[in-house]
Amino acid sequence: MLPDDAIAAREHAYSPSRWARDFEATLARQAGWGERLSQRHPPKRLAYGAGRLEGMNLFIPQGEKPRPLMVFLHGGYWQELNASAVDFMASHWLEQGWAFASMDYPLAPEASMEAMVAACRQGVEMLRRESAALELNGCFHLGGHSAGAQLALMSCLGEERLDGIESLFLISGIYDLQPLVGTYINEPLELDAERAERLSPLYQTLHGLPPLQLVHGELDPPAFRAQGEALKERATQAGVSAELYTRPDCDHFDILEYLNTSFMHFNHQ
Repeated sequence: MLPDDAIAAREHAYSPSRWARDFEATLARQAGWGERLSQRHPPKRLAYGAGRLEGMNLFIPQGEKPRPLMVFLHGGYWQELNASAVDFMASHWLEQGWAFASMDYPLAPEASMEAMVAACRQGVEMLRRESAALELNGCFHLGGHSAGAQLALMSCLGEERLDGIESLFLISGIYDLQPLVGTYINEPLELDAERAERLSPLYQTLHGLPPLQLVHGELDPPAFRAQGEALKERATQAGVSAELYTRPDCDHFDILEYLNTSFMHFNHQ
């Protein structure tokens, strides 16, 4: 059991809101942008399971040709927010002729993290089965922010991994969950040391992953930046193509406002 001061230090290190300039204003601004985008460009609401949070908002660009797809998972430490938090990001992809799916997944404490990973895989597989009907060209990219980055990456690891993903677009992610054990962050997650390790991409075999595009903000918590750097190093050692970019003057939350297809250095078609 860690002493109280050590736990407090970890909670500070892994609490992005304490490092951001005004995260509540940022989230409100982004939600407003998403609402306005949905009004002028209504998405398709698709269900991939029976649960309330087993669905997604699929934005399809104008035109008739099949499109590449970005599937994106929101953050919120596996216990907050929903797909609408990242709807605003769709505008960047739509302008370039991409489809964009903001995906919901079940949250803690009602769902375990293992169930979240399984749900993300289920959602992508549904899109793959329906790709022709949805006028998608089969070129799928998977992304996520913060906790969503961990889920996206875990979805492509292990025996039940997703195949056929062109690249992973991981923003300000957390890839080692062990430091969260014993903190307030873990209370709804109920991770012990063994499960935290099993659900941490940094402790998994990374061979065979699709190319990684890693981005974090200059003002992200140092612990998050360090984990992104460690993931790049581990991936490179495993023979996985990985790039890491630091976006200047961005914190953990507003970084999402500066991301678009120009960061996708891999196959766009």
